[in-house]
Amino acid sequence: MCGICGIWYFDRQKPVDVHLLHRMTDQMIHRGPDEDGFHTEDSIGLGFRRLSIIDVAGSHQPMPNEDQTAWIVFNGEIYNFQELRQRLASHHTFMTNGDTEMILHAYEEYGVDCVQKLRGMFAFAIWDATADRLTLAVDRFGKKPLYYLLDGEKFIFASELKCILQHPGVSREMDFAALDEYFYCGYITAPRSIFRTIRKIPPGHTLTIERGGNCQLEEYWHPQLCEPAAYDQRPIEDLAAELRELLTEAVRLRMISDVPLGAFLSGGIDSSAVVALMSQVSTQPVKTFSIGFDEQMFDETGYAQIVADYCKTDHTRDVVRPDVVSILPKLIRQFDEPFADPSMIPTHYVSQAARQHVTVALSGDGGDEVFAGYHSYLYGFRQEFLRALIPDSWRPAAAKFGRQIPKKLRVGTYLSVVDRPIGEWALYTALFNVDARSQLYAATSQKTGEHAKREAVIASGNLAWLSQLQYNDLRAYMPGDILVKVDRASMLASLEVRSPLLDHVVFEFMAKVPPQYKMTWWNSKILLKKALGDLLPQEIHTRGKQGFGIPLRDWLAKPLHSMLRETLLDSTTRNRGLFNMAYLEKLIDEHTRYAVNHEYRLWGLLCFELWARTYLPV
Repeated sequence: MCGICGIWYFDRQKPVDVHLLHRMTDQMIHRGPDEDGFHTEDSIGLGFRRLSIIDVAGSHQPMPNEDQTAWIVFNGEIYNFQELRQRLASHHTFMTNGDTEMILHAYEEYGVDCVQKLRGMFAFAIWDATADRLTLAVDRFGKKPLYYLLDGEKFIFASELKCILQHPGVSREMDFAALDEYFYCGYITAPRSIFRTIRKIPPGHTLTIERGGNCQLEEYWHPQLCEPAAYDQRPIEDLAAELRELLTEAVRLRMISDVPLGAFLSGGIDSSAVVALMSQVSTQPVKTFSIGFDEQMFDETGYAQIVADYCKTDHTRDVVRPDVVSILPKLIRQFDEPFADPSMIPTHYVSQAARQHVTVALSGDGGDEVFAGYHSYLYGFRQEFLRALIPDSWRPAAAKFGRQIPKKLRVGTYLSVVDRPIGEWALYTALFNVDARSQLYAATSQKTGEHAKREAVIASGNLAWLSQLQYNDLRAYMPGDILVKVDRASMLASLEVRSPLLDHVVFEFMAKVPPQYKMTWWNSKILLKKALGDLLPQEIHTRGKQGFGIPLRDWLAKPLHSMLRETLLDSTTRNRGLFNMAYLEKLIDEHTRYAVNHEYRLWGLLCFELWARTYLPV
């Protein structure tokens, strides 16, 4: 894994300051501690930081083609590069043994359409001097980030936003629509960034820029989920057998590495499945790593140990305690933008633990989205069952009745939304809903709407109910939260994380699987369990889903309470003028007294304010 950046001035007579490129790459040494590299010519400059994984002795970047008319900087891994290299070898001369050079020659052979042939995670930029054009691309799911700024005189790009901010001509004016999206979702989705003039390339997109600033952002891949008529109607045994073959191949490809490799192991079905398949492929015990807590209700390490024993892995366990105050500012800075998922803390700790032993770790990320594992999908299944029993004309009355039933009776929860399209379930969970945001913001603050989640709901309207819910997560939550968390937290530890369950070939197969092979009233991920049943202990088959959570409520009420009050209620926050300070005091008071649980709202506010003190001018 690496970090890339570049500057292109449209005025041919304006050279790139190499010292500025150095300052940009210095901001992301953690992404590539092994070496740096630079290339400048006329008005363009490319910068690179390397974490050596494949072809350790070679594959230095920026890398040119044979006649130095094209140069590439690349972050990621292409798992089918050896196959593509063989296809290209008859027309191109290869000087290295890695995947970077293969991408460059694939670009020469196929143009920007080369991305269609890549199987992996990537963000790259190719400078084509002959065409006077810069081409950038991001992988299908958005595993690797790429920020950019385009104005009338220049184009700047980088793996991390903080690199772009090194340029003295870049404004730090906030995008208030992005800020509002953060307080709605807890993250900011592409193409927005928290700063008005800086953007992110969305998943599955290429961006082509010509001198003068003419640019074209194009989508080359979209997560297509099938309508019922296109479902694969083969028996579940046949589907399970094929899925097992696809997953084995996805894992095998991601175990290609010239440096030590291991896996995260939480004890959930997803990471357990990856570890089980790795154990089948590997001739040596797989190195596995898990994170636990002293608080038993959040600790999964017992299940992780069961899988480790069953698969005979070389297992390492670490414990996270609420001394996170010392690492929070560093972690918040690493994320570049406001980010409110508290599981970034254990993700960073498990990455640190793994990095002491390996350079690459496989993970189970994407399993919930691809195989339908979230609790919200089970709730959707039950709501859809109720909707089928209740005639359309009765649903408004049934919903009104459901809202009067005590919340502890779950049937009321299902009935209360039975009159709304199931795809809108994605809109029910918010860090601050519309009413709460109206209380949160000071009177002068700008307010907007529901952003990426709403857009995904509209786009998924013609799909079957389960596909709607999966689509919403694939387009907003997964690229905006899950993949950001994993990339930033692992890269801070200089660890490369690979996600075989997010192999696009596996996804496209699962997109055609009927809902009844994904879940029932009480059970989820049915086909995954069927495919790998004999490789996993029974305890993993039967346990319920547990997210990668932390004891946040107690941490904020007790050990982090002082930090919370001192940060949110001091003069710096007050003088910024964004928030209704009386509302902040109310949230803190109610949470501290355990009157109302505001853990996620307070955490989101704390993360924002710590971010603001790092990135916004005083």
